[in-house]
Amino acid sequence: MFDAAIIGGGPAGATAGRLLALWGHSVTILSAPFSKHPSLAECLPPSTRKLFHFLGIHDAVDEAGFFPTTGNTVWWGKTRRRIELYPDGTGYQVRRSDFDRLLLDLAGAAGAQVQMGKAFHVPDANGAHVEFQSEVKRAAIPAKMILDCSGRAGVIGRSIRVKEKNSRTVALCGIWRNEQGWKLPHASHTLVEAYAGGWAWSVPISPSVRYVAFMVGPPSKGLNVAYLAELAKTRAFRKIFSRGKLETGPWGADASLYSSNRFYGSGFLLAGDAGSFIDPLSSFGVKKAMVSAWVAAVVVNTCLRRPAMREIALKFFDDREHEVYAGYLQKSAALYREAGGRPEVKDDRGLADALNQLKRKSAIRLRCAESVRTESRPAIEGREIVLRDALTMPGFRGVFDYFENVDLPRLVDLAPHHTQVPDLFEAYNRTCRPVALPNFLAALAMLLAEGVLVDSLKTAP
Repeated sequence: MFDAAIIGGGPAGATAGRLLALWGHSVTILSAPFSKHPSLAECLPPSTRKLFHFLGIHDAVDEAGFFPTTGNTVWWGKTRRRIELYPDGTGYQVRRSDFDRLLLDLAGAAGAQVQMGKAFHVPDANGAHVEFQSEVKRAAIPAKMILDCSGRAGVIGRSIRVKEKNSRTVALCGIWRNEQGWKLPHASHTLVEAYAGGWAWSVPISPSVRYVAFMVGPPSKGLNVAYLAELAKTRAFRKIFSRGKLETGPWGADASLYSSNRFYGSGFLLAGDAGSFIDPLSSFGVKKAMVSAWVAAVVVNTCLRRPAMREIALKFFDDREHEVYAGYLQKSAALYREAGGRPEVKDDRGLADALNQLKRKSAIRLRCAESVRTESRPAIEGREIVLRDALTMPGFRGVFDYFENVDLPRLVDLAPHHTQVPDLFEAYNRTCRPVALPNFLAALAMLLAEGVLVDSLKTAP
């Protein structure tokens, strides 16, 4: 019997399988064969580099030779062309089939067994079971835990899926080539354009080849007619791609949003796109899937090694996946408001005022607000889910545990014992994992702005 059977060999499945194998578990990854049809291309922004370092795969991804990108060129809302350069390095433009194959190879090298074929969910009153059809036979796959990482296919997840209302979206995709290049100010950029009835994106995988997709409702015409009709509605894209040739496609891919009633059940978890699918406009789909897989691996490891924490760990995963999906929905809504000429105005004045006051103060006298309570809440610590202290207060739905990588309960404990911010910063870094000064100040200012900490000394004029 395997410790874990993972359905799906995409970014989520390969990531979870690799981690669990590295942590000493017996793992089988049940992957569908790589399709002969063209795959999508995606932009992986620079923030994924930090994730790749954390997962220990950064060097392998760098050595794969994916096309580097320095940012986005955007025609959105009522603004003219906007150049968005990444402030923190370069990202990657990847053909998903190549990227997915790399991750699956890394999982196999780590000790996970990789099988090619088709997985089937077999409902059972005693828990989830999976069978697998290989080239030879169909057989049951005995496993202590099952991770459904099968993406939109949702081998297990489809039965508890919740579709977003009025979100039926199709990506009409094609691959374009221009051997002379596209004569753009930034050849590596992802291009994004909003237009009446939809929006378009283009990801380059080389100086001469670009994937171009239009995000629209279900087309009523043939794919080729519908694709060219959408291109004709654009302004920037129509001009840019008049210089190239549609080499492959078009083809259609379902891009509708969905979530799940729950992200775990008896013996299984839903990770990555098997549990929820976010708007491609965010450019964080791959990152979301891989982070979800890391958390799922931590939860499975906890269930296997500390059975007493099983229900707490599973509930932690379920709560987190719901929160992540809701957060991405809010971000997408803000972007669509901007496209309609109604940009969102974020009110960060409370945090900014608290930060400015801290900078003007020659001394502080901090205490914890009387309404703040300390409770034990689940959190990730290394490879396991553990119970640790977190702060709560009336009127605040969440908990105060970490902010900008700062341990908030520990900071609140230390704050009353110091009258100078530099001394408090030094004491924190001496007793906790060190953080940079800007992160520390932001966390301290947030605690003051939210009323968790109260300063009894008046602000200097």
